[in-house]
Formats: sequence, C-alpha cells, structure tokens
Amino acid sequence: MRHRLATGLAALAGVFACADAAQAVQMLSGQTASGAYYQIKAPDGWKAGDTLVLFQHGLSFDPPKPNPSLGPLADLQLSEGYAVAASSYSQRAWALFNAPDDNAQLLAVFKQKIGAPGAIIPWGGSLGGLISLKLAEDARFAPVPGVLSLCPPAAGSRTWDFGIDARLAYDVVCKDVNSAGQLPKGAAPMTWAYNLGDIPDNLSDLQDKAELARTLLPVNVCTGVSLPPLLQNDAMLRRLDQLKNFAHITSDDFFLTDLGYATFGLSDLVRAPDKLGGINPFTTTGVIYADAAIDAGIARITADPFAQLYLRWASDFRGRVDAATKVISLHTSRDELVIPAHQSVLRATLPAMQLTSALVNESSPSHCGFNTAEGIAAWEALRAWIAGGRQPTIANLQSDCQSAVAAGVKGPCRIDANLTPPSFDSQVAPRPASTAPGVDASYSGLWYDPARSGEGIELEILPNARALLYFFTYPPIGAAGKQAWLMGIGDIVGNGIEFADVLHGARDAQGKVTSQHWGRIALTFDSCGSGGMRWDGPAGWGSMEVPLYRLSALQGLGCLPPGYGTRVIPPQQASGAWYDPATTGNGFLVEQTDANQLQVLYFQLNTDGTQNWMTAAATLGDDGAYHAPMYQPGGTHFGAAFDKTQIVKPADYVLSMRLGCASGDATISARGDGSSVQTFALRRLTTPAGIATCTP
Repeated sequence: MRHRLATGLAALAGVFACADAAQAVQMLSGQTASGAYYQIKAPDGWKAGDTLVLFQHGLSFDPPKPNPSLGPLADLQLSEGYAVAASSYSQRAWALFNAPDDNAQLLAVFKQKIGAPGAIIPWGGSLGGLISLKLAEDARFAPVPGVLSLCPPAAGSRTWDFGIDARLAYDVVCKDVNSAGQLPKGAAPMTWAYNLGDIPDNLSDLQDKAELARTLLPVNVCTGVSLPPLLQNDAMLRRLDQLKNFAHITSDDFFLTDLGYATFGLSDLVRAPDKLGGINPFTTTGVIYADAAIDAGIARITADPFAQLYLRWASDFRGRVDAATKVISLHTSRDELVIPAHQSVLRATLPAMQLTSALVNESSPSHCGFNTAEGIAAWEALRAWIAGGRQPTIANLQSDCQSAVAAGVKGPCRIDANLTPPSFDSQVAPRPASTAPGVDASYSGLWYDPARSGEGIELEILPNARALLYFFTYPPIGAAGKQAWLMGIGDIVGNGIEFADVLHGARDAQGKVTSQHWGRIALTFDSCGSGGMRWDGPAGWGSMEVPLYRLSALQGLGCLPPGYGTRVIPPQQASGAWYDPATTGNGFLVEQTDANQLQVLYFQLNTDGTQNWMTAAATLGDDGAYHAPMYQPGGTHFGAAFDKTQIVKPADYVLSMRLGCASGDATISARGDGSSVQTFALRRLTTPAGIATCTP
C-alpha cells in the first residue's frame, strides 16, 4: 500500500500544481441562518453517499465574508471525486462557540441542494485544525472516517492560560515604565481585558507586524520590540528578554503576535456577548511561575466556574470519536503561536492506533509553515488509511513527501520521526488541580436550591459522558399557564455539565408538538452533594445563578464516603425516562430510591400551549404496583419573581404505576372522580449510567 500511495502522489502532483480548469464542478454559495457564509463545490458525478470534505479556516478577526476559502487542497480533493465545502463561521476570533453549529447548518444546505454525504472528512489548520477535531466527536457529522488536523491548538481552553499569563506578566515587567508603556485597562473587575470598543476592526489574523506595532504602541514604549536598534535602550531590551523568556519565545515577531492574542484575542473572548459575555474563565491563584519576579508580582485571579465550564465545553477536544476514526496531525517544530506542545496533548487524548502525529523540523519559527508536498503527503496518507491501508508512520509521511517532491511538488520534506513535542505543562504553567471530583453516574437524582423550594431539576447521567436534564419551574410574569418545564441533553466536562440547547416544548390545538431553543443551562459541582446552576434564557426569562443541593439519589448510586473503595454495581431498577408513544411530548421521570420507593415526575404539554407537571413519592403496594398522591405546585413565577411562600401544592390526582424492564403501565386519576382516569402504556426511553443492565 505504501508503494502504491507513493505512485499515486507522483501522479497527483501535477493535478494539484495545475488545477484542471476543464473539470465540471457544481458551485454554490450563500448564507445560513446563523449569518455564516458558505461555499460548496461538488465535482461532476458526485452523488448522495459519496464523501464530503469540510474545510475549517483558522482564527481571524475579520467579520464573516462571502465565499470562504475551500482550503489549499480543494483542487486536488475535487479532482479525486470529493465534494468540498466551507463555512466562514458566524463569529470572529475564537469561533468555537458557534463553529460546530455553523458547520451543521452548512451540512443541512449541502444535503438539501446536493445530497446526503455518506461520510465527512473535516480538515483545517490552526484553529481550523481544532474545529476539525471537534466536528469528529459531534454526532451530527457522523460518520467521520478521518480528520486532517494541521498545527491545532489541541489543548483547547488551556491555550488561553498562555494568553492570560502573558497579559498579566506584561503588567509586572512594565510596571515601572511611564504611563505610555501601560496597556489600556478595561471595565472592572476584568481590568486586564480591553473593552470591546477598544479592539480594532482590522486585525485579521494578528500576524501583520506593522498593524500590531501601531495598535500595541505601549509595548514598544516598554520593550522597544519594533524600534530600530538606535532607539532601543538596555532597559527596554532587558524587559523584552524577560517577557520572551517567560513565554518561551525567541522571535520578536511572534512576541508581538502573541501579545496581540493576549490582549485583543483574550479580551474578545471574555467580553463578547456571543462568547463568555463578561465572566472570567482564568485562574492564576496558586499557579507557580518559573520567573521569580513575575511569580511575586503577577495579579492573582480566580475563574468563575461557569465561565470555565463554557470555555472548556466550547474549546476542549475530549477524544470522544468513533473507534474507526483516523487522525493525522502535523505541527511545525518551532511554532511560537500554537506551540508544538499541543501535539503532546493530542497524543494523550487519542489512542495511538487512531492517531499519527508528527513534527516538521523547522530552521526558523513559523506558524503552520508547511509546504505543498508536506500537506499533500498528509492528505494522501489519510486517504489511504481510510481506504483500508496500514496506519502511516512518521517515516512513511516523510517518504511520501519526498516522492511528491520528486514528481515536481514544492518541498522540501522535513517530517522528522526523531522530534518529540514537549509536555504542555513544561511550556505553560499548570493550573492548580481541581479539588472537585468529575461528574459520574452517582450525580443522577433530584437537585434544588433550598431557598427556592418548589422548583428543581431532575438530572440523569447517561452513558458516553452525556446527561439529561429537566428543569421543573414556573412561567415568567406575563406568560400563560401556572407551570413550566424545560429539557436538554448536555455534555459532561470535568466537574460540570453544559446544556447548550435547552428546549421549551409546546403542543398546538391540533396536538402537534414543537420544541424551540430556549437557551442554555450550565451545572457545576464542587462535590457529589452540592454545586450550582446558571441559566441564560430568552427575553422574559433572563439569566440567573443559584446554588444546588442534592435532594435524592438512585438506588445504590448515592455519594460514597471518602476511601470507600469500589462501588458495588447498583441493581436493576425502574430509574429512567418513560413515555407512552400515543402521547408524545408527555412522560414520566422515575427514580427508584430503594426497593419499595419511587420518586416520580410527570410532565405534560397541553393543547392550549401551556405546560404542566406533577410530583409523587410512590410506595410499592401488595398488588405489585406503586401508588401515591400526585402534587401539582403552582402560584409563583420564574427567575427573580420566584417566591416559595406563594406556592400551593394541591394533591388532586393519584398515581398507580407498574414498571418492568422495558415496558410498563400507569394511570393518573382525579381524586374523588373515578371517571377521570388517564392511562399510559409505557416504554422505557432512557437507562441511567451506572445501573445494572436490565434483563427482561
């Protein structure tokens, strides 16, 4: 296979160097609902079921523009029969908060106008390399047989630890320079972040040294980095060397670019309303810096746990890809913007059998400074691997590159098997280890804020680091109905869970159920029994943070005391979500708390557009069914208008329920009215993580 690949590279070299203008290609461009522009090209003969390449561009401060680039390999890929598409993204700069959704909208357009692809290969460089990895673990793009990720910031959120360190170190080193050498301050408490209005509009990718020198004039006053030698003095050069050594930077150009990211990029990240919206994700408290003066003088700040969760959720590649997905990643060895240490993070995240990671040996620093032959070699090696060939070694990539050069493709080839990336922590000071345990199956249960008794969440931890949430509450002031509930499926990230697409359901007069995006909910936990919740909803609902405390746990899945050891697998149980297919939109959430007790929450959509929910603590009866009165709280409103003293909990209904392994039945009857009975033929919808497999 390796010999055939080398032969293929030689044949393809001419195709790439001289694009075949005569090839028939269908071209489409436009804009999706998010505001992102797209471009699509599909070669003649492409049909539904064939492969689509999704190109991801790197970070840019430019606003979205029509006809985004399809990447430097597009002509080659089209000649090989792939369709190629790209999104401009709807966000500037660190676009990871929206880029997956932008690509999903692009994919929907592609399916509608061209056809449904049978497989998707994401690829890109720099930020685009990280986005490509993120798409591979997003079920909306499956199947993803392979990813080509060049110089990705694979450490994700940790990338910005370098930024905050550089930004705050500047204040220490330049503190005795006159005011002209001080960087502008932003609004408190994050004075180290520029206000959005102070970020220029013409920064592009922050690699224009002349523009950066103009916009970062204080840096010149402090360090003289862009001044001619005649105007530099010893104090300037001493400060410049101290900051460069602190950041492991050798190049003056990269020093300026990195400070551009540590000021403009970081400020946009924390202040932009479509990113973190004014909350701080960074911690320097407890960090030990190698430079003693900087360690003694640096500002000590502590992350907001929700900001930290949002940034990690959007930015971190967690390696949750299909076992068949293959990844090739190259990194230039002296990259001083996205440092090669990111490859060590990637190597620790993916199994070796799914990843070929290599460094390109540079003589001088560059960012993603690959040449054509190196890019083609990596792409063709990925194609061959996907097609059933052996996993390429680093030496194979170098050999394939040399074959391409021999065929006339621009080199040289510098892919070096003897180079090893340093650890990320050796280049960027590690943050203190979190004392909060990661979320696991034991977190399933009811959670609430005691100050807001009468509302709460049912949290069900699912397999594969996912979670299901139902928030049982009340409508905002002015909205119809007496109760409200929201639901979402989210991603577990360390000691938090991000529900980015919380839904609000409704049923119309004809019985049709619809669900609209409501907003986001984030949960962070400091222990198995306590944490916090933040919601950001639409107009009328608003945003709020509240503490959370555990109210219940599934049988055998409560919090373990320290040093307990290995948990015994909890028994088979009825815990999970249940529904009747005849009444889609309604359902039951069941917690089996012990052999004889169930906590039950029933939720319903009404044909007038309102919502209802009821609670019950059911006990096993002699007839083999669980029975309980059902309470339907009401009397208050959502958010800041919530008042627990106004809540009334009439018990107007009675529940009877029998649950087997995968099916069951239930009745809800009005008290004192035997004729008002609703029956349910139930099917299991979910099984919480951590409990024994149910055997019928």
